Amino acid sequence: MPELPEVHGYKVYIDSTILHKTIISMDCRDKKLLKKAYGDFEKFLVGEQLTFTRRIGKYLFVNTTGPKVLVMHFGMTGRPSYYKEADDRPKFGHIVLAFDNDFHFAFENKRKFGWWDLIDSIADYKQDHGLSDDARELSFEDFKNSLSTRKTDIKKVLLDQSVAAGVGNWMADEILYQAKMHPQKKIENMTETDVKAVFDAMKKVIEVAIENDAHYDSFPEDFLMHFREKEGTCFHTGGPIEKIKVGGRATYFSPKWQEK
Repeated sequence: MPELPEVHGYKVYIDSTILHKTIISMDCRDKKLLKKAYGDFEKFLVGEQLTFTRRIGKYLFVNTTGPKVLVMHFGMTGRPSYYKEADDRPKFGHIVLAFDNDFHFAFENKRKFGWWDLIDSIADYKQDHGLSDDARELSFEDFKNSLSTRKTDIKKVLLDQSVAAGVGNWMADEILYQAKMHPQKKIENMTETDVKAVFDAMKKVIEVAIENDAHYDSFPEDFLMHFREKEGTCFHTGGPIEKIKVGGRATYFSPKWQEK
């Protein structure tokens, strides 16, 4: 699933391709991907321009010259595609906008878990959906306060979008590996030093992933992503990587490196 770094890359791509061009038509092959009626999308998008984007976690908000904000969520396999010839529409480009410069924008969505919505206010949407500040922008004080009343595993908390919007499963595993923290460490047993270690590791993982366009092969050699598999070999200890379930999610960690 696209997580914060991938969606950041999509934001950069969209910023460099489809902004400030007039939308002349819209086509949707599967209207189940739209959170509002198709007619509403045509009404509020066709004839308008997309002006700027804002990302909060895995959500991408696109302001328009009209009264509505377009929300994109990329689901499991979603991604943007900008192309010229109509015949070049991607196979899984289920939603397409056409612009007055004769180019097109496709929202590719192979498994159809992604979706679009139209909203009035980003701030209201953020509050209504219980989103924290974006994990890249999150302050240590807000992160620490979010953990202060929790009594569960740190891995579960990292996946809570009201705590660190944008952190998904692979990122949580990587953050805890870099922080040398066991994924089942209970929040109530963590010191402020532990919490700061996790926070700093989160910021580090986000920046490394963004700098490398979420290309895992380019990550530093001590990153878990290079050996994030059962019986993989820990960079630091040479011991095996183990796989367990935490909060129903597959979790990879090094028992010798991330002691409980």
